[in-house]
Amino acid sequence: MLQAIYLAEKELLITTPYFIPGDSMLEAISIAALSGLKVKLLVPWKSDSRFVNAAARSYYTDLMAAGVEIYQYRKGFIHSKTLVADGMLSVIGSANMDHRSFELNFEVNAFVYDTEVAQHMRDLFFKDLEDAERIDPERWANRRFYRVLFEKVARLASPLM
Repeated sequence: MLQAIYLAEKELLITTPYFIPGDSMLEAISIAALSGLKVKLLVPWKSDSRFVNAAARSYYTDLMAAGVEIYQYRKGFIHSKTLVADGMLSVIGSANMDHRSFELNFEVNAFVYDTEVAQHMRDLFFKDLEDAERIDPERWANRRFYRVLFEKVARLASPLM
């Protein structure tokens, strides 16, 4: 997954219901955006766990500062786990973007090197964006103090999630 991110040259489209990246994943996504790639992250607006949702949100400020566009899916709970790189590679599977999926759980992802499949996945991603709202970085920076504090506390436990 890291290699797919590092090798992308134009665009990364990531969908995940649980976004609690390790340092290497966070760094790879940030570097991609800082390098000029269009990086879009689609996550649920509301998760099935308030604590997990808060931990995930603790990463958004840094990602947006790097240039990542973050969208929150509003039409229910999005459970897709996909990545599309440059319209050529699709990653589809059961692994969330979190520590447990990559290091503890028995997850499987398919890496599909096919432009037709990638274009279809890209189309589906943008269709999902129609039911999502982009987080405004300026508005995000002005969140209430207690929310930011809760997110930071939740982030401390993120290696366990």
